[in-house]
Amino acid sequence: MTTPLVRLNFALQSFEDPLSAAMAHTMEYDTLHLNANAQHEITLLCVLPEDAHEGDIISLSATHIAARDARYFIQYTLRQIDIETGTVALTLEEITISDESNEYVLQLMLHGLHATLKDSAEFDAAIKQYGAGYLPQYEPDLASKSHSLRQYMTSFSSSFLSLF
Repeated sequence: MTTPLVRLNFALQSFEDPLSAAMAHTMEYDTLHLNANAQHEITLLCVLPEDAHEGDIISLSATHIAARDARYFIQYTLRQIDIETGTVALTLEEITISDESNEYVLQLMLHGLHATLKDSAEFDAAIKQYGAGYLPQYEPDLASKSHSLRQYMTSFSSSFLSLF
């Protein structure tokens, strides 16, 4: 069984239209509750505003309420097919376990030509990892090779600079 995607919308609250997406969001969800799937991902369906054009960049970031920078971030360049369908699915990946609370602020932004901000929206969210959370798989051979290459390059550059 698949769970329905959470829909994020740029729309402002409309008091004239009680069925607007933003009003329904505000009335139904004070905080969005997002659970990662078995692939440690959360996919959100973003409804595009009317002023979205091909080539615009839509981004979604999730920042922990006690942090300054985003823990999860995705950006996507809109194509004509996205404009025609009016929605884009954005996926936050590698949802890890957190020692802190699971409270985040989601920020949805649409940037146009020359990186001008066209639309933005913020949502409170509680993000829960799947199982024990995403655990990166490190291969010791690759890590030691890149580390030894880094040491070689550092020693080579310091030797080269010592000649002067």
